[in-house]
Amino acid sequence: MIGELLGHYRIVSKIGQGGMGVVYRAHDEVLQRDVALKVVGEGALVEKSSRENLLREARSASALSHPNICTIHEVGEFGGELYMVMELIDGKTLKELIGGKEAIGSKEPIGTRELTGSKELTGGAGLAVESILRYGVQIAAALVHAHSRNFVHHDLKSANVVVTPQGLVKVLDFGLATRVPKAALDEATASIAPLEGAGAIAGTLPYMAPEVLCGQPGDFRSDLWALGVVLYEAAAGQLPFRGRTSLETCSAILHELPAPPPDRVPPGLWAIIQRCLAKEPAQRYQQAGEVQAALEAVQSSSSVPLPQASEQRGPLTTVLRGMRHLRVKDGDVLLMVGTVKGAFLLRSGPERRRWDVAGPYFHGLAIYSLAYDGREGRHRLWASTHSYWGTFLVSSEDFGKVWTNPQQANIRFPPETGTVLNNIWQISLGRPEEPDVMYCGVEPAALFESRDAGETWSLVRGLFDHPHRPRWRPGNGGLTLHTIAPHPSDKARMCVAISAGGMYKTEDGGASWRAANRGVRNMYQPDRYPEFGQCVHKFVVHPARPERHFLQNHWGLYRSDDGAESWKDIANGVPSDFGFAMVMHPHNPDCVYIVPVESDEFRCAPEGRLRVYRTRNAGASWEPLSRGLPQKGAYETVLRDAMTADALDPAGLYFGTRSGHLYGSADEGKTWKKILEGLPAVVCVKSAVIGEPRAGRVSRAAKAVRVAAARARRAKSSGGRPSARRQKTRRGRSK
Repeated sequence: MIGELLGHYRIVSKIGQGGMGVVYRAHDEVLQRDVALKVVGEGALVEKSSRENLLREARSASALSHPNICTIHEVGEFGGELYMVMELIDGKTLKELIGGKEAIGSKEPIGTRELTGSKELTGGAGLAVESILRYGVQIAAALVHAHSRNFVHHDLKSANVVVTPQGLVKVLDFGLATRVPKAALDEATASIAPLEGAGAIAGTLPYMAPEVLCGQPGDFRSDLWALGVVLYEAAAGQLPFRGRTSLETCSAILHELPAPPPDRVPPGLWAIIQRCLAKEPAQRYQQAGEVQAALEAVQSSSSVPLPQASEQRGPLTTVLRGMRHLRVKDGDVLLMVGTVKGAFLLRSGPERRRWDVAGPYFHGLAIYSLAYDGREGRHRLWASTHSYWGTFLVSSEDFGKVWTNPQQANIRFPPETGTVLNNIWQISLGRPEEPDVMYCGVEPAALFESRDAGETWSLVRGLFDHPHRPRWRPGNGGLTLHTIAPHPSDKARMCVAISAGGMYKTEDGGASWRAANRGVRNMYQPDRYPEFGQCVHKFVVHPARPERHFLQNHWGLYRSDDGAESWKDIANGVPSDFGFAMVMHPHNPDCVYIVPVESDEFRCAPEGRLRVYRTRNAGASWEPLSRGLPQKGAYETVLRDAMTADALDPAGLYFGTRSGHLYGSADEGKTWKKILEGLPAVVCVKSAVIGEPRAGRVSRAAKAVRVAAARARRAKSSGGRPSARRQKTRRGRSK
């Protein structure tokens, strides 16, 4: 075909040949430019329908526009020949670079070069770690772009990756990729099981995922398997699964584990490769963006040197001047309000009638978690700040005037995990007798512990390495560990909640964990009562009765009376058992507050009426508390950490909404008052009583409850007989 015209493209020379056809260098006679032209061979298209499908998908793939994807200029037919016209790339395939056969500076351009079969499937000593990470990040970025448009490559391999002399990666042959049907994509999202059905197997054998070899259609996770193979090949200089025959190679892919790479490969990179090469798709990364972020984290840790003692490190604290701060004294109530654009602090006396306001602190940053540490005489505020630049844990010793300014993230995953911190969702204090112990629940779901009052943090590996972890699925807000409850008296026991993994508990100080979800429904899986996988929104426990737990699930209200071993449905008389926020009464272990929302599709107050519901009998019945709250057109949402209670008597209750309203009650929910409005979306509300809690003004209702309780105790102690005083009063009345 050399010298012939195909449309307005004149064939200049042959570049390469593979199973899908022949690649030529061609000259565009119209635009006067050189291009790569692939003529798809007849052997690749057995049926007419296959030809039509390939033509349609190639045309669709031409819409992919990304710096790391080879651009498809045109797709068409001419004289019965199906062809694709692509940009001509000056560079070498990653396969050649791994083998060390040629330098990057060669002048031979590449369009789409296919190297299939058994030859050239083993190379030299591999690439430098810096090159592996640099190329891997770019390949993952190409997959992120393609997957976001529902394209699966199906034949990602080192021979389909070209590196230019400038170090730019180009992924080839997306024109032969397959678009995933929307229905199949939804199914893949909703279930951890592989997709059903079978089709023609496409790709290059050593890079095929196990599920593809078993006849299942590949999806995004199959591309991530192939990326793992490419990364391993680049690191070790050889493929992870090899055999003398195709049958032996298939057996290795299905049953064997890859040999460890050379010692020069950092543990973090090896962890990423291992997760990509998990045999079960559910145990791999689920999105290319996760692989890209993990590679970038290892890249940063290996390329940024630690600061030397002589280097200028900058201020360790940030002093906020020119803004009004709170003057807080013992006995005051402190409210800490976190929003998507900063934090606000409020102060009031024990009567809780008027509130002083300070803020916003951390302008423009999302504050998903706040805490107050008053142990050992401290007055320490904690806040997690979240932005594009990362997540940091900061603290203040003077109610917000001065904040610590960490030079690097103080909570971060060890490099060997290949995991990147996305957010801190919960800051939890240890037991009073352990004043230096703290915990943080983060995204992706993990638990961190500090035993030096927040100076240093360590990952709780017992939970992070749990065998269930690869099958936890992100909820709507991500894969988060959002609730932490240390046992009040037993240091070895703790419960945590993960969305969407469920409840987990430890009884050996975090060395091992087990799921604690028996009786909790899972509405979005075929098995309604699985061992794990429930989307727990919040749970609470009272320190006076640590074996009793209350739980707000993604559909469902539950109570456990045996330390979370089993759960009982208590959604009795609520307008909806869907919701997020749940708060325990500070003094009454039978009293719990919730804020129902209508459904998972319409996450607003039912009927447009903002109501808090309370149970005072451990869930046997619920009553609405709405006096002072809007009851018309109030389509509000209260998130899981946006509701709290103070420790006074009567207890104060507070919650914030996504529309920026802050409400409070000083009489345990009987009446409500709007404290603030016009805030950014509220995501976190916490309260603290500074110093020793003092009783506030006791309401008539609270007095009546106390009188009734005292009478019940006296009646019980006297065996049900009236007291002598009451007997005398009755005799006097009878006269």
